[in-house]
Amino acid sequence: MAFQPAGSLTNRTFVGLIVAQFLAGFNDQAIHAMAMFYAIHTGILTEANAITLMPVLFYAPWAIFCTLSGYLADRYSKTYSLIGWKVSEVAISLVLILGFYIGTSRENPIGAWIVMSAVFMMGMHAAFFAPAKYGAMPEILQPHILSRGNGILESTTFLAAILGTVFGGYLSFQFRHDEIWIGVSLLVLSLIGAAASFLIAYLPPANPERHFRIRLFQPVYDLYRPLYENLKVLLRSRALVLSVMGIAFFIFMVTYMRASVYMHGQSRNPRWDELKTSLVVASVALGVGFGSPLAGYLSGGKIELGLVPIGCLGMILATFIAGLAIDNTGVLIVALIVIGFFSGFYMVPLYTLLQHRAPKTSKGDLVATSNFINVTGAIAATLLFNVLVQISQLSGITPKVTEVSEAAVGVLSKDLKKDKHGKIVLAEVDTGDEEHVVFHAKKETPPPLDIPEDAGDGLDFIDRLLDVYRRNKDITFEEDLFESLSGGLRKGDPVVVSEYTLRGVHYFRIRAATQSAKDVYDYEILPRYLFIGAALMTVGILLLLTRRLPDFFVRTCFWLRSLGRYQIREVGLKNLPTTGPVVLATNCETLERGLQLVSVTDRTTKVLLPAHYDRNIGVGILRSLAPRTTVIEMPDGAASAEAWAAVRRQADEALNGGHLLAVSIDGGDGGLETFLTQVRQATKAPLVPVFCGPIDPTEKMPHIRVVFGETTQPGASLAEVRSEIQRLAEAIRHDGEGAEH
Repeated sequence: MAFQPAGSLTNRTFVGLIVAQFLAGFNDQAIHAMAMFYAIHTGILTEANAITLMPVLFYAPWAIFCTLSGYLADRYSKTYSLIGWKVSEVAISLVLILGFYIGTSRENPIGAWIVMSAVFMMGMHAAFFAPAKYGAMPEILQPHILSRGNGILESTTFLAAILGTVFGGYLSFQFRHDEIWIGVSLLVLSLIGAAASFLIAYLPPANPERHFRIRLFQPVYDLYRPLYENLKVLLRSRALVLSVMGIAFFIFMVTYMRASVYMHGQSRNPRWDELKTSLVVASVALGVGFGSPLAGYLSGGKIELGLVPIGCLGMILATFIAGLAIDNTGVLIVALIVIGFFSGFYMVPLYTLLQHRAPKTSKGDLVATSNFINVTGAIAATLLFNVLVQISQLSGITPKVTEVSEAAVGVLSKDLKKDKHGKIVLAEVDTGDEEHVVFHAKKETPPPLDIPEDAGDGLDFIDRLLDVYRRNKDITFEEDLFESLSGGLRKGDPVVVSEYTLRGVHYFRIRAATQSAKDVYDYEILPRYLFIGAALMTVGILLLLTRRLPDFFVRTCFWLRSLGRYQIREVGLKNLPTTGPVVLATNCETLERGLQLVSVTDRTTKVLLPAHYDRNIGVGILRSLAPRTTVIEMPDGAASAEAWAAVRRQADEALNGGHLLAVSIDGGDGGLETFLTQVRQATKAPLVPVFCGPIDPTEKMPHIRVVFGETTQPGASLAEVRSEIQRLAEAIRHDGEGAEH
């Protein structure tokens, strides 16, 4: 018997998926962080180049394989994809161990390149795993618990990211020069994750007839034609555009904010080390870990889009506070946690909407396309960040440090000495004429000085050398990517050492003599503006999303009002078309019933209610806001043809805009049947019957069900539509909870 979506979060398949994806995300970030530190420790890459290169290696496969990953997720069982890629994770861990076993030196960097290739492989693993993971959720869970499941999925994903990043950095420090044990640790976790994936029940292929041909010398356009087709599908659906656009902005903002926090850490005086910066960045994930499950729970049994504005407003306020109080690390960390908390309210409904409303035969494909858009958003965030940095330099917001002088010019007498974080702590430069100048960055007492025997007895030389040696200063390292790939600076290389003072702290900058000096800027104030800019960009996306769904705030106010009053779930939302105008024939006669219907739809919905409808909903803002954005009032029984014509114009405007028009058909005939016939003929909109009401009206907290029937025949009469709504009501009240299954 084929697997049926479960009505509980404790079912074996969901638990297996959560454990498998948690360990996948954990290993993704652990390998990412560990490979970065390994490249820095071994001198293959500088810190700046490692931080730049690793995300490229990890995220490039998301764009390269977006069409193939979506095809595999839909063409074959998602269970096979999930298990197969979890098993591949074991193989990637073995590649990692091989790189550590071979080892790395400046003369033979092959081991480090194998380790970094594992980052690309894990990026490919994530690119193929994500469409199967997100696409499988609607097949594993019933619609009424999909939001809760996504809350758990998102919280564990971010928790895996924070723990994986910290764990990767910790192991890098703990097993310095003995990194093979890092690989062994990750291999064990990969084996556990692979075992957990076997708990996932067999899920039938969503589109087994789909073909994806790969031919020799095939044009690149043909390979990415599915991406183009998927983008067209997304753009035709208002619901999918809303979800994909919102998710892409979130990925954009995560990338932008991470870069801003890293810049803030580097602008501190003295600078934050990598561990402190990583922990501050990771505090966002702590907030997501709490906010996402709560958002899933508060969504009830539906896609609660009313949470999205709450998430946006919370992020805006917390980001603005973080910008104003950025110099107070405690306040900054609390603000970042709050940002993460409200981002859960923002993300859970949007991911649930994407999973629920994507066509069944192409869920994996559309998730993969969404991932491609997300990578594009991350790239755009990186470009914007760099442009803003350049603008700050040109405008003088970040002042240039002008007093940069040369402390030494010569050749390296010894290889640069670095600490376990890859930072230079000791550099010895032979400046000629038997002079050796030592630059030491340690804060403790320097080690004994090794003075060459032929250095002479000149007291002036010895005094100057000791003075430079004992000055505890911060040493930074300038090196471009091409020099890094060749192994970096080493003994005998010509170098120039510059020195400057920034806000009372002295710095040395060491560069190859062939490399031009880079300008030095004081970035202390810039992170404040970057955070405030992030708040303004979030205001912008909220306004943009509100244009896509004008009744956003009505949904939010109604959600707040419904807390503790009743539980609303949708049934049969799949019967509601995702594109084009649709007329909903419903039994809703009051403002409260109409808003219950609106709350479960995922498109802008206008509700046509009887004349003098009941406005008693208890919240003044709803009574005043709903008529402006959501409700159209029918004329009364004695209304003229002109009154119906005015209503007709409003209805046509909504339907021609591709929105939904919900019409109450229980308020008497009058000119209603004629009105419906004219509207449907003019707009070619299908008519879907909808029942909205409680399963048991006597319950203290009623369980409200909004049931969408199948599209009626074009010539169906008003009486036939009413009969179908009554049938839906009887079915839901007879079967109760079982009617949703």
